[in-house]
Amino acid sequence: MTEREHADVSRRNPDTLEKRETSRWLDIGSAIVLALATMASAWCGYQSALWSGVQTFRLAAVSTAGREAAAQSMKALELRGLDASMFINYVEARGRGDTSLEDFLYQRFRPEMRKALDAWLKTDPLHNPHAPLTPFQMAEYVQPELLEAQRQQREAEKMEAAARQANQFSDQYVLFTVLFATVLFFGGISGTFRSRRLQLTAFAIAVLLFVVTVVGLGTMPICNE
Repeated sequence: MTEREHADVSRRNPDTLEKRETSRWLDIGSAIVLALATMASAWCGYQSALWSGVQTFRLAAVSTAGREAAAQSMKALELRGLDASMFINYVEARGRGDTSLEDFLYQRFRPEMRKALDAWLKTDPLHNPHAPLTPFQMAEYVQPELLEAQRQQREAEKMEAAARQANQFSDQYVLFTVLFATVLFFGGISGTFRSRRLQLTAFAIAVLLFVVTVVGLGTMPICNE
């Protein structure tokens, strides 16, 4: 059909020209939506992989902190047992009046234990019924190893929570990837229908789903680790 014949047909049938114009804009719109959805889907997959890696490293940090907390707790327990053993011998020597052994043990107490012992003796435990039973109940008895174990335990809990959060972000990015794939599906099939109504319906679903997904994606944190 020549251009003149085509023009004559268009003048006789304006609906044909309108359909062609609608179809052309629909194809352009679908191409734009498909391109944007493809790039967004790739971005979501990339972010999901990054957050998954962050989760792995944070779980490794949890394991390291947990082992350090256990080691420090064991060390604190061993030192407390040593302090208790020396304290018992110290009390026995003091009770027997063996000042030589008493001084010997006193000089070999750990600084933390010696500080607590001095504070305990000031309470006159032999005559004061309200005095603490042992130096271990004194506020001055502080074990740095136990404090370090507690710090490592808090760090492990913190890293564990961060790992769960990273896993959540990774799963959410996967969900957005699936949603963008759905956009690609509806955008792709919109041009396969012969019915203009079905074409517009499929395209409208793709656009609506794309906009909603992009809005949700805008609330997601970007992994920079």
